[in-house]
Amino acid sequence: MKWKLTAAALLLVLTLASLSAAPAAQAPCTPGISFWKLLDAVRVGYNDGRLRIDKLYAVCLPTPAKQSSSNYPYDPDGGGKLTTVVKSADGKVLSTYVWYAESIGGLWELSSYKVIGGDQSVKPLPSGNYLLEFAADDKPFTRFPFSVVEAKSDDPYQPAGTRYFIEGAWNEYGNLFYQRNDPESSLTFTTWVQDKRGNQTKTSAAYELKLVSLKNGKVLGEDAGTLNLEPRWLEAKLFFHPAGGDKNSYLKAADLLREDGKYAVRLTIDGKPYGEYPFVVKSGRIQFQGKQVRETTDPMLYIVDYLSGGRYSSWWIKRETAAK
Repeated sequence: MKWKLTAAALLLVLTLASLSAAPAAQAPCTPGISFWKLLDAVRVGYNDGRLRIDKLYAVCLPTPAKQSSSNYPYDPDGGGKLTTVVKSADGKVLSTYVWYAESIGGLWELSSYKVIGGDQSVKPLPSGNYLLEFAADDKPFTRFPFSVVEAKSDDPYQPAGTRYFIEGAWNEYGNLFYQRNDPESSLTFTTWVQDKRGNQTKTSAAYELKLVSLKNGKVLGEDAGTLNLEPRWLEAKLFFHPAGGDKNSYLKAADLLREDGKYAVRLTIDGKPYGEYPFVVKSGRIQFQGKQVRETTDPMLYIVDYLSGGRYSSWWIKRETAAK
């Protein structure tokens, strides 16, 4: 009898252990477009103001109800309908892009598209606010707001006319990341910069970057150098060096994560404050904020940060100082 009770107890312990070790239920897979790729792929023509979209990647798209006869489940010529609709601030539809898309290694690649009405139907976007709305079989799942500003050409060697610039997430966010989310990896900061003058001359601008504790003002990391600016958004990937230390070594994420608190990245370009990016470290982790917090964000506006199959995270930090 004693053995039977011990065996039963052992079985109970093993059962409870297996339940506690089981992975927690994952959140439902929600369709979305990679935020990184949106910043890389969406732009307006500097000279003509026409919207251009390069290759994009999406996650969790539903299997189309209509079967395609091609290799693309989403296919403008006969298959599922995956669209990007450009809308003005008042909701007017300006143009519609219909994508060829296929699933590759867990990601949906939006490789090319057709425009309803032909490419000639894509007109210049005057100054104003706009929205890209992505939909799968007419069900919207992502919205990406942006704006367009105009400037007169001041280049004496180019024809007179209007020059166009796109704004939005590019000048609203910076990004923090460390490889494989390993604290022993170097901490990197990425932002986007451009020259908004009305000419195409490339310019160089000195920058200074600092990682600061807001508790005591201590500088943890810093960097300085030169950025090449063009009249379009360019990604600037910057690395911190230990403050006052060897410029050939790099600040590790662990140097930041070892102490909880409030921090900020401060970036100066050409001697002028470009942006301050505040964030919080809690329990040894950088905290998500804003549109990266799924529970408090409209699913249409949620930032999809899909790195290495979703295994790793990076942190999108809202910029507090606007560039002029």
